[in-house]
This record gives sequence, C-alpha cells and structure tokens, in this order.
Amino acid sequence: MVLITITRLLVIALLASTSQPTDVFAQDSVKRLNWGDPDLQGTWDYRTATPLEKPDWLGLRTDFDSREAEQYAAESTTRGRAHIASLGGYVGDEPWADRGTELTEANRGSLIIDPPSGKLPPRTEHGESLRGRYGSQMAGSPEDPEDRTVLERCIIAPLVPLISLNFNNNVRILQTPDYVVIVNEMIHDTRIVPLNSEPEAHAIPRWSGHSVGHWEGNTLVVNTSNFRAFANPLGTSPDMQLVERFTLDTDDTLIYQYTVSDPTVFEQAWTARQTMRRTQGQIYEYACHEGNRSMGMMLRGARLEESALPGS
Repeated sequence: MVLITITRLLVIALLASTSQPTDVFAQDSVKRLNWGDPDLQGTWDYRTATPLEKPDWLGLRTDFDSREAEQYAAESTTRGRAHIASLGGYVGDEPWADRGTELTEANRGSLIIDPPSGKLPPRTEHGESLRGRYGSQMAGSPEDPEDRTVLERCIIAPLVPLISLNFNNNVRILQTPDYVVIVNEMIHDTRIVPLNSEPEAHAIPRWSGHSVGHWEGNTLVVNTSNFRAFANPLGTSPDMQLVERFTLDTDDTLIYQYTVSDPTVFEQAWTARQTMRRTQGQIYEYACHEGNRSMGMMLRGARLEESALPGS
C-alpha cells in the first residue's frame, strides 16, 4: 500500500509539471523529460552472468574469449544452483529462477573494473572477520528468527549496490524534477533520492543507507552513506560510502557503475560496471513478510535436526 501511494504521488507530480520542452537539448540524442533531465524512467533488468570478480583461471587476461564466454554463460544455472546448495538452500527445478545468462559488454571477465586485476582489494583484519558472515547466517541451526538473515526474514534484500541474484533482478526508476525513486523488485525496497540536497549528518541509519543525488551531464550520481549494520554478500560495514552512476547509453540500455569505499573492510576503494536493459515487464509484489510460514518451518527443522543428534 505504501509503494502504491508513493507511485501515485510521483505520477501526479509528473503530470502536474508545467515545464515545457527546451531547445537547449534539441541536438542531444539522449531522451529527456520535459524539464530537461535524461529520461531514466521505466523498468530495468540488471541480470548478468558476468561474475563480480574475475575467475582465477583467466590469469592475467581481463576478458573471456568467444568460446569461453559462451561456455561460462551457459553454465550460469549450474553455478547458481551450487551456490544455493552451499548455503543450505533447496535446489530443485527452480521455476522461480531468473539468473543472468549473458555476459556484459565486450565479454569482460569481471564486473570489477578497478582494481585492474578484476578482483576485490585485500581486506583489512576487520574485513576478514566479516568474510562469509552473510553465508554463515544462512546455514546452521538457528535458535530464533534473529539468527537468520534480513533477506530470509523478508525485511530487506542486500541490494545496495544492485547485485545480480538468482531472481527478481529488476529495478524501476521514477523521476520528478526534485526526486528520483529507485524501486527494487527484490523484497520491494524503495529508495527515495532527493536531488541537489546535502547528506543528513545525523540521519537515522537505514538498511539501504541515506541517499542523495545530483546530475553530472547525462549521468545521475547517487551518493549513499549512513548504513545500518547488517551482513550482506559483500561483507561491508556501516562505514561504507557508495557512489552509483546511472548513464543512459541508448533508450534501451543503462550503464550502471558504482564505487565502494569502506576503509574498515577494504584496503582501497573499488569500482564495478555493468549494463542494464530496459524491459516492458512489470515490477511484481514480492509476497514475503517477516514471520511467514517459511521461518517457522526453518526453526522447526532445526529443532528436529538437533533431536536426532546423539545424546539428545
């Protein structure tokens, strides 16, 4: 209901705008809204088979050759299933799966473009202690719901920055002259990004941080900080500073680049880049809520496993 209300308010604001098209951008090939900003509105699919980090077997090379690219993309389903199984998840026919099956542009071997190695930078001692924390919470024998991840508890998906997962890899962007709204399909998280605003120095920490944005030419730049502590796949800390850059390449492609700075976890900042594709599909409700039947089943299953142990 909250998401529907936000969307309606944004639509009303857009329709109410009295700004007229300007001649300044008449020769610009980028599609623009009637107040002049590039038109990023719509639903974007960010699935990709390209790994965040370059596979070790590529050695010093930065790209897959054509044969390797075809094989690596074809094996995306197998790798996805193996990952879920390693976290203790169910692996069956997976009618819900919606993984990336194509590599990003130029058959790059990793989403990471800096460092040039295509690998995450070395971790600090504290960063090493966070490695795998997200995965370890997914497995094991939980005592109570708080032992499960925020993703499993249907609170939020750890998608800041946007990371291609096994399904729900869609994001919807809505714009007004003063705000950009970024709606994740995964657990229906919504970021309302004020434009040309200063970060709140004492803002309450949020699961997805506090975001502010501005335009640099045709690129929307979103700076996010003040994260609430939670374990995510990157193993970052609440000190993370995230800079996302959304650049309209063509009407149907959006270049998404982000830089993660977290000196308590990584010895240096790192940057990743991928291409999003416009889709005519809809953002559907993610019918998941904390305390649903799955959580009770997981806890009961853990107790049954314990009762079967010797000495129980």
